[in-house]
Parts: sequence; structure tokens; C-alpha cells
Amino acid sequence: MNFHIVLANWPVLARGTLTTIELMAVVGTLSPLLALPLAVARNSQRKWLAYPVATFSWFTRAVPTLVLLFFAYYGLPVVGIYLNPVPSALTALVFSAVGYNIEFLRAGLKAVPKGQREAARALGMPQSVMFRRIILPQALRVATPALFSNLTLNLKGTALASLVSVSELTGDTQGLLSETYRPVEFLIAAAVIYLCLNSILIAIQHRVQRYLDPAARNARSSKPAIINPKACKAATR
Repeated sequence: MNFHIVLANWPVLARGTLTTIELMAVVGTLSPLLALPLAVARNSQRKWLAYPVATFSWFTRAVPTLVLLFFAYYGLPVVGIYLNPVPSALTALVFSAVGYNIEFLRAGLKAVPKGQREAARALGMPQSVMFRRIILPQALRVATPALFSNLTLNLKGTALASLVSVSELTGDTQGLLSETYRPVEFLIAAAVIYLCLNSILIAIQHRVQRYLDPAARNARSSKPAIINPKACKAATR
């Protein structure tokens, strides 16, 4: 194996990696922001509000992301909606991610004990303040591992964007394969890049989980006691 050819074509891989990061960043930002109000509606007692969200969640989780991608790129023009490759890929990836994130956040919201809400109401706390200060932090603590696991899947799912001519990491790697006929070297390079990106996401997940865990925050903020030998001798006299 000759990895010098990988170094010679590194600018192409770097460009594809940057596009992959951009796609992942947009999907990772939009999908939880869109999923949170939908998760609240999914937990609503009003059927006219909960049922449409449940149907949307079921549909986006049941239909493969590739089908959504082809529908956004090839199907929408039939009804007069034309999207470029990148918006088509983002639409499919965001829709697919939102469906899963709705269920993750819904489970986190339901995991908050009812006593927390009752205590906040007894103190006269407004609904918006109660949700922001009491319910949401605890729900995020429960949902964070699943949300980040979904984000790592979304990172790998960005490879589908190459099927609609988006020049991301997998697409650029395929182009280099056809030009150089060196599949092993470039596939290994792409795998290493994906491993590094996912490792960064996992490290961020651990940091976020520690931040949301009050026990971990208290452990970091507490300072170890310093024993003064002279004070101990004086106390024992």
C-alpha cells in the first residue's frame, strides 16, 4: 500500500471532510431545536395536537433516509419545488433526525417526576419558567446519550448525500477511487477521518453529560480539605 497518494490528494479529502462537518453541524443544530416543541406536543393531552406529531414521527422513522433524500431531490420537482443537492440532502437528513429526536426528548420529558411539576406549581412558578428551569434540564440529562447517538448516525448518514452529487467525504473518496484505482488507501483514509469525527462527538457527549449532571458539577467545584498538622497538634492537647 502506498499512502503517499493519499497525502498528494489530501486537499480533496479535506474539502469533502469540511462539507461533511457542515452538513452534520446543520443537522445536529436544527433537528433537536425542531424536535423539542414537537416532543412537547407529542406529550400533550390534546389528541388533535399529539396525533399529527405521532404520525410524523412514525413516518420519518419508518421511511429510510435514502427514500426521503430521493423524494426531496427527484420527487419535489414534480410539484414545482426545485432544490439544489445540498438543500435536498439537508431536508432529508433533518426530517429523518427529527423523527428520532422527538421520541428521545419525549422520553426525557416523561422521565421527569410529576412531583417536580407539582412542587413548582405550589410555589407559584409560571409554566414557562418551570419548563425552562425545572423540566428541561432534567429531560436533557436523560435524553443526551440518545441524542448524541443519533448525531453519530447522522454523521455517517451524510454519506448518502453523495448520491445526489454533494461533494462530501464519501463522494470525494469515490471520485478519487475512480481516478487513481487505489481503493484500499483511500477507503482507509476515509474510515480514519470518520473515526476521528465520531470520536470528537463522543468526547463532546461526555462533557455535556458531566455538565448536566449536578453530582459531577458538585464534585468538580468542591475543594479537598487541607490538613494543617500544627492545628491538629493544638487540637489534641
